[in-house]
Amino acid sequence: MSITDHDTIGGLDIVERECAKRALTFIPGIELTSELEFPDIELHILGYGFDREEEALLRMMDEAKSNADEYCENVCSMLESHGWIIDREALEQISGIPTRHDIAQSVVNKGMSNYDFHYEWLAETSPYAIEMKKFPAAQTIKAIHQAGGIAICAHLLRTLEMYERMDMLSFVAGTLINCGVDGFEVFYGKSSIEHIETMFNISEANGLLMTGGSDYHGPERTGRCPLGKYNVHGPGFDQKELIRFLEKEIMPL
Repeated sequence: MSITDHDTIGGLDIVERECAKRALTFIPGIELTSELEFPDIELHILGYGFDREEEALLRMMDEAKSNADEYCENVCSMLESHGWIIDREALEQISGIPTRHDIAQSVVNKGMSNYDFHYEWLAETSPYAIEMKKFPAAQTIKAIHQAGGIAICAHLLRTLEMYERMDMLSFVAGTLINCGVDGFEVFYGKSSIEHIETMFNISEANGLLMTGGSDYHGPERTGRCPLGKYNVHGPGFDQKELIRFLEKEIMPL
């Protein structure tokens, strides 16, 4: 089992303890908010099997927390200027990194679902979107490698669809490969078989790792894959081989 929270490893210790109770293999994970300068898009880079005490990566996470706090304050101020009422006390009680979902939940007079509010006011494609400082993808990949981990690009097709940049798939994938990415998240919760096949073919052609994940973001999240309801599947995928690789390469006895 691997948990890849955004920009924090605060939940890893408790997951590791629970895995030990159940004789499950535990793999440290994280999802670092990153970006490409061209095209100007946000990318999420997964890190697996890294040293949780590596100082450079810890500094990076401290910076990510600072960036998220600054972003949260800027967004709340923007929303309040448009008449939305923010429950600031609720936001202050959040453990870990404040997210857009947390901000949407804190708006007390929205009269719409968190999902609809998110895409109208907070999504990257919203006219009200505010930029958050992010790490260049190359820096993120390098930091994960320096900490002894492997770097995987998460849900690339979902990202390109969101930015309406599907025409840039070959360029973006090639850029990440040149930056040293180890693989792609091929099997993504809610993805179509066409998307799976596309990312499978890119990974196979370049000899890269293929991973899968649900992108579960908590209970009652519209549009997300429910916990425990997603299985890695697809053309010719060998899950046992991936596990053997992870155990050999990043979890030596």
